[in-house]
Amino acid sequence: MLTFKNIASQPDQAGSGREGRPGERPEDRLTAASVRPAAAGLENCGPHELARRLRDAAAIDLSLGRLLEGHANALRLVMTYGDDADRAALRSDLKAGHIFGVWGADATPPVSTDGERLSGAKRFASGLGIVDQAIVTTGSGAEQQLYLVDATDPERHDPGCWDMSGMQASRSGRFDCSDLAARPIGPPGCYTTEPHFVGGTWRIAAVAVGGITGLLDRAAAQLRARNHLQADAHLLRLSPIALRVTAAWAAIRRAGRYAQGASGAAAPEKAAVLSVSTRLLTEELGQDCIAAVERSVGLSMFASDDDIGHHARDLACYLRQAARDAFLMQVGRAMLGRPGGMAEWLDDCD
Repeated sequence: MLTFKNIASQPDQAGSGREGRPGERPEDRLTAASVRPAAAGLENCGPHELARRLRDAAAIDLSLGRLLEGHANALRLVMTYGDDADRAALRSDLKAGHIFGVWGADATPPVSTDGERLSGAKRFASGLGIVDQAIVTTGSGAEQQLYLVDATDPERHDPGCWDMSGMQASRSGRFDCSDLAARPIGPPGCYTTEPHFVGGTWRIAAVAVGGITGLLDRAAAQLRARNHLQADAHLLRLSPIALRVTAAWAAIRRAGRYAQGASGAAAPEKAAVLSVSTRLLTEELGQDCIAAVERSVGLSMFASDDDIGHHARDLACYLRQAARDAFLMQVGRAMLGRPGGMAEWLDDCD
């Protein structure tokens, strides 16, 4: 079972999954020193092992899962689209313990380049003070370009603009790209090429499943401590969530295997649909899990220092990924709009 001495302990009988220091702020829970051991070796993981590591990290701390998913995404982008020098530099940086991220959301002004230097800023940049190098984007569509930048200058960090009720430990905020050297990765337009763009959202789903299982485990531990778990009402609320999690996990493993294998290379758009369907599935499951746990655990989880409440707020925040409705329509058109019917999609489970 995944453990990090400086991050969390396993749930105790009262249901606490994170034992913070007295007076510790949520945003101080993760540090570069505590994240580096968790990220070690992710570059060597196949899709099943990567999904498991993301899941287990997020069960302990969703912010940790978020940072590891961004790290894994950045590594895959460099290894897929970088040249030999980029890949050699990446391997050297990984040996030095560097943490990577992907920061795509533009602030005002958006990030742009004159060919040599960047300007503008990114928002929702996770891992400020933890990430050593980040992939940022300029432009959009066929002209969108990836750049790898040094992310370590604290003068460029503005964590104060992350005023959210959840995911404070993700160390997210605004990152100023002004006058940074522009080191391009891959050709224009490569970022949105499938199966590595939407086709990679199975990793987000793996983090979400970790958050869901972490919330279920905390709630069950709390109910056991109260001697309430065997009450019919609690079992009727929580058991369906547990059953659906097992089905979602199988779907995530399948999507990762498809997207990162020969099948995904041969049918990249299909890989994207299979992958994003797991993200949509886990979003709905996570929302249902939060509602069920609130009803079973009750008022105590709304206390400002309650661990179950913290984890639920982190999960609710993490589930709010972008473009949900657009992705749902993409899945619907693909699965329902072809004459072959649903059997084509079900057979890919084999």
